[in-house]
Amino acid sequence: MICIPITAPSQDEAIKDIQRCCPFADAVELRMDCIAGADPGRLIAAVRAACGRVKVIVTCRSREESLLPPERTGRAAGGLSPSARMKILRQAAELSADFIDIELSMGADAILGLQAFCRKRKSPSQLIVSWHDISATPSEAKLKQVFRACAVFKPAIVKIVTMAKCAGDNLKVLSLLSYAEKHGQAIATMCMGPEGRASRVAAPLLGSALAFAVLPGIGPSAPGQLTAGAMRELWRRIAAQPVEPAPPPCGQEGLNLILLGNPVQHSLSPLMHNAALKALGLNGHYSAFCATDIAQAAAGLRGMNIRGASVTIPFKRSVMEYLDAIDPDAFALGAVNTIVNDAGCLTGYNTDWLGLVGALKTQTAISGKTFVVLGAGGTARAAAFGIRKEGGEILIANRSAGTGVALAEEFGCPFYSLAMLKKVRADGLINTTPVGMFPDVSASPVEPGCLKRFELVMDVIYNPLKTKLLAEAEAQGCRIVSGLDMFVHQGAAQFQLWTKHDAPAALMKKVVRERLEQNES
Repeated sequence: MICIPITAPSQDEAIKDIQRCCPFADAVELRMDCIAGADPGRLIAAVRAACGRVKVIVTCRSREESLLPPERTGRAAGGLSPSARMKILRQAAELSADFIDIELSMGADAILGLQAFCRKRKSPSQLIVSWHDISATPSEAKLKQVFRACAVFKPAIVKIVTMAKCAGDNLKVLSLLSYAEKHGQAIATMCMGPEGRASRVAAPLLGSALAFAVLPGIGPSAPGQLTAGAMRELWRRIAAQPVEPAPPPCGQEGLNLILLGNPVQHSLSPLMHNAALKALGLNGHYSAFCATDIAQAAAGLRGMNIRGASVTIPFKRSVMEYLDAIDPDAFALGAVNTIVNDAGCLTGYNTDWLGLVGALKTQTAISGKTFVVLGAGGTARAAAFGIRKEGGEILIANRSAGTGVALAEEFGCPFYSLAMLKKVRADGLINTTPVGMFPDVSASPVEPGCLKRFELVMDVIYNPLKTKLLAEAEAQGCRIVSGLDMFVHQGAAQFQLWTKHDAPAALMKKVVRERLEQNES
């Protein structure tokens, strides 16, 4: 039974998604923790009106068991209180939702109370008792222990979902299917994340009660979800004949790679990646493609045997809706800059934060140090994410208080206006704004007098090679990191994802530097 989650941030958007999904779904999951101010009655009625055969699952997930970032939900970042969530689930029972998902973590009193409520109201709603580990997959023994804790309530379905860190994690969750069968209990189980896609495809074929999928244009509720069409096609092929192995990344037909963005004519990515392909003797080519419709571009990746793509402005967020799976880091960041095509299955990654962290590490350790991130856009978010992931602390500084405060609140860190920078002392300053980029090379985002308060200054701009900010920081005795280093590090990470070969990073840096020096001369 394919279930498509509805996670739109508003009721009107949710109803539109319901109408789109019902022709392709066996069930829809109404994520009431995401749909701000929604009336469960209207949403359930919308499902019934769209297609009477489609089952309705009502869920109100806690923040602890959800991987959706706050900006993907219509609710407050802290999530709904347990009492508010229980009120919604009881409403669903009164409205005769087919299934109601209640988390094991809600406790025995809450689960038994909801069952008693359903009996008292003579509701036909059946319970799904669920458990999620959004960070890892525990041992088989632990999973069986969780299963038994869920099954004691005799729900219609036990749901156990974990995050796969390696391919072997799929086997752990799949082992629950035979275990549940021996206990006479229906179960839905799978792994999240790119490494968990195998379990998403295999589990329903082995008896899992639910398979969660998405439609193009509707964002996933968890990383690793495939489109409903891809799921059904994979099942069809498995049933019809053995699945042929995917061709190696660098076959006789060559490795086709592209850059998707608008504009792209001045990008140095083709120069860098083509030099890397040639140096390793790989049969392939990287081209820039100026896109106007990202949905058509994503479809073209599948249809034209394109192994992978770099994604740049303005598509890093919008492209996510058209992918089959998204890496957990990219999902958390809410942006994709790299796509890998495995036999028609498109997976999104984000190497921007890897590039920034890699460049920083050439000059300093990150853990335990504090960095001021200047800006509040996508690169600033990648910087904040990467530094926090590496154990560093962050401060956000921005010209506009609105977007700056929002980013600071998202990461739970302080915000400073640019005027306040002269009072801030930190280990490093990272400029993620375009101030100082060619052709406006005489501009700098901060006053020179502020720079002596930092040991290190980094600028993500790589054209010019040394921005006015970096020149002034160097004059103040600061160590400096050029945007060229970030550009090369993120590109090297992309290259490895596409080719499974270590990138010749030194050569990549050399050819880009030479071109930039030529342009500046």
